[in-house]
Amino acid sequence: MWSAQAEAEGLTLLVADNKAGYCGVCLINPGKPKPYRASVWRGERNVNLGSFATAEEAALYIARSPEGQAAAKRAAAAPPLLTREEARQQAQ
Repeated sequence: MWSAQAEAEGLTLLVADNKAGYCGVCLINPGKPKPYRASVWRGERNVNLGSFATAEEAALYIARSPEGQAAAKRAAAAPPLLTREEARQQAQ
C-alpha cells in the first residue's frame, strides 16, 4: 500500500540492510501500535520524524522529506553495485 503511494507521488523508498528494511527506519517498540521510528540527519543533528505502524509508512514519510528526496537523487546517480564476480571481471 505505502510503496504504491510512494510510486504515485514519484518518490523512492530507500531499501537498507537492517531489520526494518529501509534507510532511516528502525524498530524501537515491538508489539506497540506504532513500533517504527523514522529519522533523518539535518545538518549535524539526527531528527526524529515520528513513530509509525509499519516500516513502509515510516520510509514513505522519510521519502517525502527534503533529506529523503536528496538521498534518493544521490542513490539514482550512483553507479550500480557490482557482484564480486563482476568486479573481478572488470579488474582483468
